[in-house]
Amino acid sequence: MTNPSLLLEKLPPELIRVIISYLSAPDLACIGATCRSLAAHASDDLLWADLINARLPNQIKDPGIFASFRRLYLAYHPCWFIPQHKIWFADNEPTGILILTRYNKRRGVIEGYQMVAERGNPEFYFWKAEPAEPAEPAVLVQSFDPIVRLLLDDPTLFLKDPDPSCLAAPIQRFSQSEERHMPLALEAHHVYSSLSFCSAISNNQESLTDGEMCWPPQIIPSNARTSRHTGGHQPERIKRMSDMSESSFRINKWTSFRVAFSPGRSQLHSTFSTLDPDFYNPTTKKPYQGIWVGDYSAHGCEFLLVLQKDVDEDLSEESRSIDVSNGEDGPEVDDMIDLGQRGRLEGIKLTGDMNVPRGQYSWVAEDIGPGGLVGVAVEEPFIGARMVRCKGHVAGIGFQDGEYSYY
Repeated sequence: MTNPSLLLEKLPPELIRVIISYLSAPDLACIGATCRSLAAHASDDLLWADLINARLPNQIKDPGIFASFRRLYLAYHPCWFIPQHKIWFADNEPTGILILTRYNKRRGVIEGYQMVAERGNPEFYFWKAEPAEPAEPAVLVQSFDPIVRLLLDDPTLFLKDPDPSCLAAPIQRFSQSEERHMPLALEAHHVYSSLSFCSAISNNQESLTDGEMCWPPQIIPSNARTSRHTGGHQPERIKRMSDMSESSFRINKWTSFRVAFSPGRSQLHSTFSTLDPDFYNPTTKKPYQGIWVGDYSAHGCEFLLVLQKDVDEDLSEESRSIDVSNGEDGPEVDDMIDLGQRGRLEGIKLTGDMNVPRGQYSWVAEDIGPGGLVGVAVEEPFIGARMVRCKGHVAGIGFQDGEYSYY
């Protein structure tokens, strides 16, 4: 019987390169182990450059401080999905964390920084509706122009190859107990960190029946969820790389005054999940969806995922007959439909506070179309602003006695 690799070798080099360009990194490594001729083809650095750039939002043209693209790929395999998805949010109770990740070519590291928001310098002015009752008090309006930034001096995630000049990568084989050491500044205070991988759980598994045991929570759309690592629940270790989820990872922290990289029983585990860009990139039909910053008074600024849910394309005759204009300048129903003024809006906390934590509804507008429209403002400075019925989620400290308040 003819060896298939011998038949492949007889093809022109250009055709061989086209064929193996469709292979994944593990398959490329396997075909390189068959014979010397295919090993030379599998070592083509342009193939490994393509594998890396397929994972990066901004492509790189050279391997930077590494000797080759192949060496760079192996240094951070299988972690390339982390800079690929960019936006990650964690299950830390009750506040959560929102981070942005990237591959830093200049330093040759994969890093992630926490995103924070501040109010800035607000302006205040009094506003009174027109016409208004003589005894009706004016409303104090505060402007909101938040300052959003990254905590660049304190990375949340940091993966660094110990010796980029070495031709062999330190980790090239997946193991069940694999954790990636993250050399952070807190090690000077005996606080150590590592990154570990998660397995995906299907939507029909029993783990999803308890919303506290999976991440992200079920109110956030996701095709891949994972089990949380809490004090009373420890997820199973991954047995094979094929079981590894590329939508989640876990950061572990612990304190040790003896052996550096020896996790003990007292650990803090933060499970991170990513967001599908389809749910935070606005479109013509869904102009409001995205990641927003909210001002929560004494709690400060928090990040929200605003979802604009799909609705049926055909409106009922009753909806079409609703008069939503407020004066001659009011918009018509068909105009609002064209602008995406329809459907259900949900504000879900990506970061939270002691009252309403991360992963919970902050507010819900059941219908921003004709069915939920209260009116259209005609007073300065809100002329043309649409007012719709909405309910806000309020609770006591510790998320006690949670209820919705309609306004």
